[in-house]
Amino acid sequence: MQVTYDSSFSNRASQVRLHLIILPIIYGVTGSALLQGVYVLILSILNTFGYAWQQFVNLSPWMVPLVAGFGVQVGIFFYTKGYISLAKSGVLHKGPVVASAGLSTGSMIACCAHHAVEVLPILGLSAATVFLSRFQNFLLGVGIVSNLVGTMYMLYNVKKHKLFLEGGAMAFIASWNMKAILQLTVVAGTISLIALFISQI
Repeated sequence: MQVTYDSSFSNRASQVRLHLIILPIIYGVTGSALLQGVYVLILSILNTFGYAWQQFVNLSPWMVPLVAGFGVQVGIFFYTKGYISLAKSGVLHKGPVVASAGLSTGSMIACCAHHAVEVLPILGLSAATVFLSRFQNFLLGVGIVSNLVGTMYMLYNVKKHKLFLEGGAMAFIASWNMKAILQLTVVAGTISLIALFISQI
């Protein structure tokens, strides 16, 4: 049986709505905006704002999924933290016992570790100009695939630890085989990156 909360307590319902819907959306949108802002700021410092914006527009088929994917991962991360916090505080009843520190750390690693790679193709560093310009799409592809794998890994953990409410925002994963989806994402992503790399050699 999935976790439910006592709807007679409006305060609890408000806390659940705040921590499992509102804050994850706010943090996710803010994360996307900050990531885009960092990209534009770096290129603006190295060149001009006009150049930075033009680069973002030119690379939009790559940049939009990167920025959106980062926001989704940030949202899921804060959803997970919010759920664990509500379960520990007793706001959620019949909650599973979870290793919150390990789960949160694993989620943060899945969420953020690969974003260092995404910055490389747009820094415009003179020492790496030839490499970066030649393999720019590949490096951005690595970021997109990492986003997808990280997101699926986080959703896999949400389902594995039953960190969702019946009828809640994450209830859609209850019927999904997240392990198979994660494995398929890894395989398809790897094949796509190999093909992209070969096309740029």
